[in-house]
Amino acid sequence: MPRFRPQSLHFRPTTVENIKNITDIQKLSGIQGQNIQQKISQWQTQIVEMTEKKYTKALLEIENLAFHYPYNQRAVLDQLNLKIYQGEMLSLVGENGAGKSTISKLICGFYAPASGEIKWQGRSLLNESIKERAEKIGYIMQNPNQMISQNKIFDEVALGLVNRGWQKEAIKEKVWEILEVCGLYPFRSWPISALSYGQKKRVTIASILVLEPELLILDEPTAGQDFKNYTEMMHFLEKLNQNGKTILMITHDMHLMLEYTERTLVLKKGQVVVDASPYEVLTNKKIVKDTALKETSLFTLAEQLNLAHPVEFVEKFIQQERKERGR
Repeated sequence: MPRFRPQSLHFRPTTVENIKNITDIQKLSGIQGQNIQQKISQWQTQIVEMTEKKYTKALLEIENLAFHYPYNQRAVLDQLNLKIYQGEMLSLVGENGAGKSTISKLICGFYAPASGEIKWQGRSLLNESIKERAEKIGYIMQNPNQMISQNKIFDEVALGLVNRGWQKEAIKEKVWEILEVCGLYPFRSWPISALSYGQKKRVTIASILVLEPELLILDEPTAGQDFKNYTEMMHFLEKLNQNGKTILMITHDMHLMLEYTERTLVLKKGQVVVDASPYEVLTNKKIVKDTALKETSLFTLAEQLNLAHPVEFVEKFIQQERKERGR
């Protein structure tokens, strides 16, 4: 669940109830404090809404896509439609079995659809091989150990270029460049077995980035990481996005979805049932209930304090968080 952090409101000490006087801060239902509702409302009116980025160029389009596994005729995906726009950072969410990972495998060519179309910049992908699609689309699995096949970091990142017949010196130059981007250059000669889980995750991302795909699809990018590594990973992905990479994250993490992505696709029974901003999704009780998501604690707090515009509060809080991070 997204973490409520009162310090993120950036109140001046002279204008807000001292945080020491707010009791039971680890439990939303117990948060109390003199004038806290008034001060949060005042803060809310002082925050100018940021202009949301507009993305207009479709990078990937899925039209009326259907899929079922050969051993089971029940449709995993049924008349699925979605668009991913160039330059955006978005999330794909839904309960287990909704078809999230299946979509990524269809996009990358690991599976073939029963019907429908997948387009890249307006042209069909369906006749392209896995290797050809990998030039455009990189898929990073949840568990890095399932992707790693080499013993040394350099060799793992270089593998895709080796398989494409690059010359040795060109490979060295390109791999070092990518390792620098991923913060792995100091470890370039290390065995992968000496790395932390989070560092291994970066190695798998580096091995994909070296091929220069325009779209990155990450399945649970922060799974199994503590808050420090979680934050470092998300800042790294934000930097990639700011440098032009389009990023789709498949996740169950509502905190990640709310704070780090600008658009959310909600999947249910093989169809996209909601396409909206994360705060619109997580402040809509019907959507949350119907799709087995978790209401954001920010919205819970806003309702508990009887704020006049709880949805607006969540929106402004998240926008302020992004502003503070420099997005």
